[in-house]
Amino acid sequence: MRISPITTCSWVALAILVLCTGLGAWGQDSSDQSPAGQSLGDAARKARQEHSAAGHVAAKQSVNEEDDGPDPGGVWRVRLCTRPPCYELSVALPKSPKWTRSAVEPRPVLIPLAGHEADMDHAIRIYPGEGLAPMFAPVDFAKRGLLQELFARPEYFGQAARMLRDWHVQIDGSAGLVTQFTVLSGTNHYRGLSVVAASPNGSYGFACVFRDEDANAAASICEAIVKSARSQALEPAKLRIYPTYQDPPPDDPDDPADDPPDNGDPQ
Repeated sequence: MRISPITTCSWVALAILVLCTGLGAWGQDSSDQSPAGQSLGDAARKARQEHSAAGHVAAKQSVNEEDDGPDPGGVWRVRLCTRPPCYELSVALPKSPKWTRSAVEPRPVLIPLAGHEADMDHAIRIYPGEGLAPMFAPVDFAKRGLLQELFARPEYFGQAARMLRDWHVQIDGSAGLVTQFTVLSGTNHYRGLSVVAASPNGSYGFACVFRDEDANAAASICEAIVKSARSQALEPAKLRIYPTYQDPPPDDPDDPADDPPDNGDPQ
């Protein structure tokens, strides 16, 4: 079948129009999603939204996923193992009064106060946080991830904390930040201290929270916990190298010791 020149030109013009429209739309989408146009805050929010999505399967973050909560000696470790080596931030809990781990999510550690041993509403609460900001982001992003984004979730306090004062510190060579804050939950007023640290695998931290009316008894305990923070890189386990079997060297034909004895030779 012969196609007329007018019909051919029409098809060519239509094809060019569709191609240009597609390229323009692709270019617009690419520019909107370009990492160069995305701030660290946007990247942090996107990462946390993906992490909290219902269908998201979290990557293994700890060396041993059975290490859940403080060890029997009261040392609480948070580890990031997105790539070797793993990095760890830890705090030491007081031995007295005796702490317990809440069974209700997000499962903070509860430290009872003198005179309120049976009233856990007046207990000091310790919350951990990991993956608070993208790798190499300033520690201020980790602070906001812990005190604003996590605290705003309904299982925490339902609203973001109000930051009062920051102290930039060094935690065993890592950049750290200690923050004094307040937060409301219903009719209850809380205050506390947090510590966050940066590592090549991301940021992590702890927050120590107590009720405002318990500040005289609780503030010094939270201060001691925050000051106990330690940061370190964990050496990967070394592989044990076992010797492999090797064939014995071949006999040397010129070595007289290898010759069979003659009748006249001594045995």
